[in-house]
Amino acid sequence: MTLKTLKYQEYNDDPRFWNLEQCDFTNINLVVGRNATGKTRLVNVINGLCKILSARLTTVFESGTYEAEFDISGKTYFLYLKFKDGEVIAEHLDINGSRKLSRDADGKGQIYYEDKGEFISFQVPENIIAIQQRRDELQHPFVVELSRWALGCQTYLFGTSLGRDQLISLSGYEAAAKRHEKNAPEAQDLINTYSAAYSQYGDKFDKAILRDMKALGYRLSDVGADDLRPHIPGLNVPEPMIGMFVVEADRQTPLIQSQMSQGMFRALALIIHINAASFGKKHTLVLVDDIGEGLDFERSAKLIDVLIGHAKKSALQLIMTTNDRFVMNRVALEYWILLRRAKSTIRSYSERNSQKEFANFREMGLSNFDFFTSARFK
Repeated sequence: MTLKTLKYQEYNDDPRFWNLEQCDFTNINLVVGRNATGKTRLVNVINGLCKILSARLTTVFESGTYEAEFDISGKTYFLYLKFKDGEVIAEHLDINGSRKLSRDADGKGQIYYEDKGEFISFQVPENIIAIQQRRDELQHPFVVELSRWALGCQTYLFGTSLGRDQLISLSGYEAAAKRHEKNAPEAQDLINTYSAAYSQYGDKFDKAILRDMKALGYRLSDVGADDLRPHIPGLNVPEPMIGMFVVEADRQTPLIQSQMSQGMFRALALIIHINAASFGKKHTLVLVDDIGEGLDFERSAKLIDVLIGHAKKSALQLIMTTNDRFVMNRVALEYWILLRRAKSTIRSYSERNSQKEFANFREMGLSNFDFFTSARFK
């Protein structure tokens, strides 16, 4: 299950106009570009689309036009969705070239019913997204498939705290394990993610985390979540407050999350999330913005190797972004999506759409970063 292509526009004929020309993806992707090129915005557009399709976001945008192609269960899905002035202007879903859902600006449309083998008309308010109302396993399994794929999309902003400053009460911690048994935990909800995964997989989950952290150069003997009140002077609350800790191999005292370096905690958080995805097989797409931010080159490179290994093993799709030269040099060009911006338009280049240029550069024997700085795609 993968996102294959994406085009996006917003605010046509407006100073706020922004245009992403067709961007194509494979299972493993590294989006590279200079600052303010549109890397984070691309991540936000994909994340926003996934939230719409999974009904985690029901608000209709003021402006935006999505054209997206997916490979889901061996079938090609094509979605066209257009918003304007807070209303849905058009909404179409095709599967293998055959129209399954259509809806116009007045809210009138048709959708295919599997058991009847025919289309039935419907009408929804102009500010309602029709596909969100049609998640019926019996009548519209194709909508359910697309929604399930989108629900498995998670976004990790590596340059942020990733929950380092958050604790959770014991009652919330216990409830999280049950709540997340069937659903993928939210990306920034680290303690609940760990809680849910450990309750299901036990020590195997911890061992996987320790193994991946060791691959990054962090030698740990233990990892877990516990009441951190004894370790935080002045934290006087009646209920246990749960947070993450690790034990370094050459020490006995737990190192709690607030005592970890920023880079170490970011690495630990992402390792926990990616292992939860691998164990649970609930994630379909993992987006990591600013991969390696705050880590030294060696650990940043090793983290990428770990993520790619998980993506290959669990068949989840991985999209990472960076403008770090060391990261670029580490990741093979076959995974690259190079962004170039001209005014308000973003163009992408990859081996899928620029095979000759990529092949010619390989013959030159230069570093990947030289490819990034070259003028061949200007």
